[in-house]
Amino acid sequence: MKTDLVDLKNKKVKEIELDDSIFAAEQNTRVLTQYVFVYLANQRQGNANTKTKAEVSGGGKKPWAQKGTGNARAGSNRSPIWKGGGRAHGPSSEVNWSKDLNKKFKKVALKTALSKIFKDGSVSVVENFDVKPSAKDATKILEAFNSPKKVTLVTSKVEENVMKAFANLQNVKVVFSGEVNVYDLLNAGHLIIEESALNNLKERSL
Repeated sequence: MKTDLVDLKNKKVKEIELDDSIFAAEQNTRVLTQYVFVYLANQRQGNANTKTKAEVSGGGKKPWAQKGTGNARAGSNRSPIWKGGGRAHGPSSEVNWSKDLNKKFKKVALKTALSKIFKDGSVSVVENFDVKPSAKDATKILEAFNSPKKVTLVTSKVEENVMKAFANLQNVKVVFSGEVNVYDLLNAGHLIIEESALNNLKERSL
């Protein structure tokens, strides 16, 4: 598989060859679906919480006598059927929503995601991100790539100048290739990858 290598002006420099086993692998949508499901579950914090019958205040005294009043029997005003009572089966902050994936699954998912974005054509490979920490220069770079509504830049290492240049631009995300995940790739919009970052992604997929 071959793709164009461009500069930051989106001008073709040369053609580079990519490993078919990584960048043109068979599409496995079930793997991607499962990965995204687990990823989003792991982002869930579980902040919602309600008090149960045992946790609400009050209820120390029986509201009325067991018999003789004509009312239904009641032992506590903390019952879920009472106003101000506890909540039955309500959400709890103690729930752990996190899930796990094994290393082999993650590698297959990353390989599948890389193949998908290259097949869809929503990716550009650049020589390097040799930019000044200037939002004006960053805007010109995006204009060269037709000003996509959403952009993700993948660098081979943590680039301070790149981070500063694109920091204040809307819908632009800069990620290090050692930390980028499948969800980032699938949700990237237009992906601009540094050439040296491709090797890092390839190693993580093997």
